[in-house]
Amino acid sequence: MSFRETLVGILPADWKVDVIDNLKANKRNAISMGPFGSKIKKECFVVSGIPIIRGTNLKPFYFNEDEFVFVTEEKSLELKSSFVERKDIVITHRGTLGQVGYIPEGSKFQKYIVSQSGMKLTCDENKIISKFLYYYLNSSMGQNFLLMNRSQVGVPAIAQASTALKKIPVPIPSLTEQKAIAHILSTLDEKIEVNNQINKTLEKMAQAIFKQWFVDFEFPNEDGEPYQSSGGEMVESELGLVPKGWEVAELQDVAQITMGQSPKGTSYNETGEGMVFYQGRTDFNKRFPLRRLFTTEPKRIAKKGDILLSVRAPVGDLNIANEDCCIGRGLGALRSKEGFDSYLLCTMFKLKEKFDIFNGEGTVFGSINKNDLCSLKIIKAPDDVISQFEKVVSLIDKQIYTLEMESRKLTRIRDELLPRLMSGEIRVPFLDGFNEL
Repeated sequence: MSFRETLVGILPADWKVDVIDNLKANKRNAISMGPFGSKIKKECFVVSGIPIIRGTNLKPFYFNEDEFVFVTEEKSLELKSSFVERKDIVITHRGTLGQVGYIPEGSKFQKYIVSQSGMKLTCDENKIISKFLYYYLNSSMGQNFLLMNRSQVGVPAIAQASTALKKIPVPIPSLTEQKAIAHILSTLDEKIEVNNQINKTLEKMAQAIFKQWFVDFEFPNEDGEPYQSSGGEMVESELGLVPKGWEVAELQDVAQITMGQSPKGTSYNETGEGMVFYQGRTDFNKRFPLRRLFTTEPKRIAKKGDILLSVRAPVGDLNIANEDCCIGRGLGALRSKEGFDSYLLCTMFKLKEKFDIFNGEGTVFGSINKNDLCSLKIIKAPDDVISQFEKVVSLIDKQIYTLEMESRKLTRIRDELLPRLMSGEIRVPFLDGFNEL
């Protein structure tokens, strides 16, 4: 197989290169900017209607349809030049730059509007497969061209965004190969998303069981019946009625608590030297933090399995350490004294509603100190009840961990494949007539 030098680097000799302006659909507003801010103010938003695509909807390799704001159908007609439909590509050109989203064919809505910080692209599918172009724009090669005209003066923005988009060069294998490449990458992303959805369901299950047992007090009694509704005796406490034999305790009675302390700034690195270091909630992911920084001079240590709690701005975000790590002063670490890890995690999720009093308003910097954290009041069940709960929910937590680690592995595979597929370094074996996406 022979290669040649092109505008986007070395590519297979049988691949072409063209610019997006020649690959857009032959229709009006195939490339269009979001509406001016004056046309889509907050007071235009309604509870339901036509959804607005904002940066929060463009997660890495995932179109998030859980956090929309809406405008009425009537208002949307004033913004019809910014309509987005299935198989369109959406790109942020202002604020958080370089976010690229793809509207899947199975999306919740048939029509959207791109926000004032975004622009949309409709492809000519006879020239370029839109999902292939979506992956290219998410690759390091595509991101380089996309952000080439960024400006750092004031709010980050891409200068002359739509004009810059039109000029971006794109590697173009045959349509069949484009489909095969997009199919491989999207299959990985779909499996990652399936894992994410399963984990969301498992999280809800664990919280529902905790609520049933430790909030509604419907844990199984000696006969296996729900305690309170079966006439279980309740007694008064400073936190209200609780089952007989239960008590009000402080968080420090069930958890060993360590507050973080930042190491010297000169010890930080991103090269993997020393111990992984988590500074605060910026390192948090869905349930387990993402490696970003390391330190050669660790101070306060959290053990694998410890609950990591953000104790500053804002207080209350939670993750679990999936390895021994150093924690900075933006975090605290909690470990169950009795080995009831799942129970303690659910307890901390329940306590989140209490953390609001420690989060400042306006310019006030929210934080919680160790004394306040240790003295938080909880309702403590007898160990035998907690042990029964632990047997059930720990299995759920183990499955969540397994799926999350699998997703991280798949993410690494996708990230390693993406640039090599887009450059033709790896050619995809495909059959004539391949037509899956």
